[in-house]
Amino acid sequence: MYILGLSGYAHEASCALLKDGRLLSLLEEERFNREKHTWKYPQKAIAQCLAQAGITINDVACITFFWVPNREIVGNITHFLKYFPQSLNLLKAPSGGEELGFFKRVSLMRHVGEAIQQQFGLAKTPKVHFIEHHLCHAASAFFVSPFEEAAILTIDGRGESTCTMLAQGHGKKIEKILEIQVPHSLGHLYAAITDYLGFKPFFDEWKVMGMSAYGKNVYGEIFADMIHFLPNGEYRLNLKYFQFHTHGRGRWVSDFFLKRLGPQRSKDAPYDQRHFDIALGLQKIIEKAGVHLAEHLYQRTKLPNLCMTGGGVLNCLMNKRIIEETPFKNIFIQPIANDAGTSLGSALYHYHHNLNKERTFQFQSVYWGTEYPNQAIEKVLQEKKVPYKRCESIARTTAEYIAQNKIVGWFQGRMEAGPRALGNRSIVVNPMDPTMKDRLNARVKRREYFRPFAPSVLEERAHEYFKLPKGQLSPYMILVGDVHENQKSVIPAVTHADGTARVHTVNKQINPKYWELINEFGKITGVPVLLNTSFNENEPIVCTPEDAVNCFLRTEFDALAIGDFWVTKS
Repeated sequence: MYILGLSGYAHEASCALLKDGRLLSLLEEERFNREKHTWKYPQKAIAQCLAQAGITINDVACITFFWVPNREIVGNITHFLKYFPQSLNLLKAPSGGEELGFFKRVSLMRHVGEAIQQQFGLAKTPKVHFIEHHLCHAASAFFVSPFEEAAILTIDGRGESTCTMLAQGHGKKIEKILEIQVPHSLGHLYAAITDYLGFKPFFDEWKVMGMSAYGKNVYGEIFADMIHFLPNGEYRLNLKYFQFHTHGRGRWVSDFFLKRLGPQRSKDAPYDQRHFDIALGLQKIIEKAGVHLAEHLYQRTKLPNLCMTGGGVLNCLMNKRIIEETPFKNIFIQPIANDAGTSLGSALYHYHHNLNKERTFQFQSVYWGTEYPNQAIEKVLQEKKVPYKRCESIARTTAEYIAQNKIVGWFQGRMEAGPRALGNRSIVVNPMDPTMKDRLNARVKRREYFRPFAPSVLEERAHEYFKLPKGQLSPYMILVGDVHENQKSVIPAVTHADGTARVHTVNKQINPKYWELINEFGKITGVPVLLNTSFNENEPIVCTPEDAVNCFLRTEFDALAIGDFWVTKS
């Protein structure tokens, strides 16, 4: 039984394909249309999912979608009337995808079946099962976790009218415990400060998280006034500080906010210490909110297992605090926590909760994308007329080059799903060179100096370099660990200003080729750690060999390891 799960018309449009409850593919449309965080109907991702499985749309038994638009309409009418007449501004505000207003977005969602019909020339509009957004998030984590029973925490900007959900999973069912409705959204709070600091809301939040390491705790009282924590596990935003609930993206913060925290930073303005201090104030209150929610969830369920997901859970500093400060013993965080993971969640929820089918699949990697054999790669290299050779051991050749402080693109196996490059579409360099972070930014990544780079480390040796919360492993780069004091000078390029690192632990069975690369580098240098960043240059992560070679040629890479081929520029 094939189920095709879809997300689209918001951001991170994607497609997931299940066969008898087991994931076959999960693809994001941005990798194919090359538009970061694209909202558009995932036409190319759908076609590729079906092609990889060798099936047609006629073989698909059920189609699911990550949103219930009619439910949102009801919630929005209530919200509109509550904040009338200021809420009239919402009628002209962008909604979901930046080019979409509310009415257009909801119409497209309601008629997604017709988009499928048109794409494949079907005689009839196929039935689409619409699943609540936060239940999709919850299902994407719980149903693929190793737990028979678990507490579930989802945090994001909004889904229909819900922005935070506490739930409990048992077997094939998910039961809601508590929902917090808009405008009291932690995701929108973070987006508001992201916009205020001159970045793009919903997309640049990790820049603000990176900034926080350089901040001083001088705005703690003001941010404490922005969120009021309630004894039943809930919270409320102090709406005196905001206007997004009446003006949408047109105006995130209020005059009261500006009076207390000063003028907004424009996009190209320089950074001053105030900006870093505000980032820290935001980060600390978000961490407190996460702990508050998780602690209450534990008290309600008394379960030792916790599943977390939603775009807010990409905040790895918050995750660290939740693990360290709550009684949960076992934690599974869905690495595709953003909306890209809800296509999977919608399919899983329908298969298990609605159809009552048994669980047989556990999530162990993010490698659910496209893959290219050496023959296809070599054809591209010949067409591009780049110098290349075939290597007996691409891992050994690459490790030797990295040890010479060279910048190498690493393109191997199936592409990752989700926002992190985890060793198959990566740029890999020497973490021992203290100048490497600045060189990488200047020559390839061209991004802000305060954003950290992450280490990939052999799983079995991770604890020699990092103290991870409660001894957890971090296979998906979604946890922060403290770099051991005696290792900070050993791996300075991946040690952030606050002494932490966003760790990626690499398992030999899950990704043997990437493990081999790190191991070979360890043999040469004595340090089994690489600096790993996504293979891109202010664009979606590369998908095809053409994408990889094009990125390599237009930036200052030193070499490209693609399949078994070693590529240079001269």
